[in-house]
Amino acid sequence: MILYCDFNPKIVREFNLKDESEDIIESSKIYPSGHGIYMSLFAKKLGIDSEVFMLKGNKRGREIALSLSQLGIDVNYTGLKDENVEEVLIKSKDSKKVYRTEDPRITMEDRSDILNSFERSLYNKKIVVIPKIDLKGLDDDIYEKLVKICYQNNVKVAVNPRNLDEIEKTNPYILMFDKNDIEKDKKINYTGEVIEFNKKFIKSGTKIVFVNSKRATIISTEEKNYRAYINKEKLENKILTEKFDTSLCLSGLAIALDRDYDFITSIKLAISCGVWENFVEKDKIEMSPIKRIMNSVEVEEIL
Repeated sequence: MILYCDFNPKIVREFNLKDESEDIIESSKIYPSGHGIYMSLFAKKLGIDSEVFMLKGNKRGREIALSLSQLGIDVNYTGLKDENVEEVLIKSKDSKKVYRTEDPRITMEDRSDILNSFERSLYNKKIVVIPKIDLKGLDDDIYEKLVKICYQNNVKVAVNPRNLDEIEKTNPYILMFDKNDIEKDKKINYTGEVIEFNKKFIKSGTKIVFVNSKRATIISTEEKNYRAYINKEKLENKILTEKFDTSLCLSGLAIALDRDYDFITSIKLAISCGVWENFVEKDKIEMSPIKRIMNSVEVEEIL
């Protein structure tokens, strides 16, 4: 079983205005949102059951948890003293306006409760996915503490960090980030530079490092390095892959590991999940079109 973490979930109230009208609502919907929630709902569309660990406020927290339950997602949580974020989205034909409440405040008591509840949520889990944590007030070493708890409970952990500096003292089983994250101080032009950058994480104990970009993904392990990319000649629709979603790439890799796929197949599933939005309409996402994309993914060992 996969556990997706969401440290700043929100409830979204979306209103769509009638064409050429500034004040008449044509349709509306309410739904939960957040990094981990997004990944878990994506997995659900592929027929994969998972659970979400979230920080649950009062009224809005109950609304988020109930919405997830109605969507077939089991929730583990720790209660907060403050409220979760509420976001109001007003969309018209030509514009979109977003209004939101402030992030919840995290107390010293909350910090302790978060770690204890997180550890309890690991029961019967095979892999934990920790996406970007965009909530202020948590400990600066929150990634280190969460990864340590996972290893103490013999659970693999995959991390897409907010900042690579925050992850250098930890050694998650899987580390995934974008090439842009390592280009803040210096432009990376060659594959060898990426591999060299990955080595410091591999040497510290990380088993798999993924570095994503639009052109290709570089994967490093203790023994080998790979390049993975979409071969457009194998696609019916030879459009450019303009969008790459690292969160869903990580979700796909977690699914593959949970299902014990071989490593090359795991890479292909991860890449396919990262680029699916270029080829599949949102309301038609399921495993069969993902498998078609997988057939176009090339994985080459870098010698």
